[in-house]
Amino acid sequence: MKNSSNRNPPLFRGLVIVAGFLLLIWGGFHLWQWHKLRPLRAAMDSFTTESAMKPISIYPVTIQPQQITPKARELMVQFVKSLGSPIMENQSYAGGWTFSYAAPQGQVTIASSRVILHMDDGSRLQARFYRSDKDIYKQLDEEIGRLFDEEAKSQGLDIS
Repeated sequence: MKNSSNRNPPLFRGLVIVAGFLLLIWGGFHLWQWHKLRPLRAAMDSFTTESAMKPISIYPVTIQPQQITPKARELMVQFVKSLGSPIMENQSYAGGWTFSYAAPQGQVTIASSRVILHMDDGSRLQARFYRSDKDIYKQLDEEIGRLFDEEAKSQGLDIS
């Protein structure tokens, strides 16, 4: 009587082993990312409309935290809560406006889909988020743009 438990061809068994190995590597990478980004996630979860913020600036205009409208603060919170699918990244961000706030873990800076956590121990975590609510970001960008325009006008600057 033949052994019927070994009916799969060797090529198929090899492909299953390779696929399993690749899935193990992929899963391990995501587990490592999840573990490393926990402080960043906790800092993002702590953001509220009452969080202490730093001024928002695009040269030559600066918006002080007390000038940020409640609507803009609420949109900021909604946007931060909508960020998902992070991956660690160390590229620097150039251009556009950013906002920063103090979290229990350190100082958090958000630049569209990049979030940087400067921890109290001097280390830095940076991630790019591949999911966010585009409508909320558009509304937030329009509101911040309006605040910049108002501030520029009050300073007598002509920004086109």
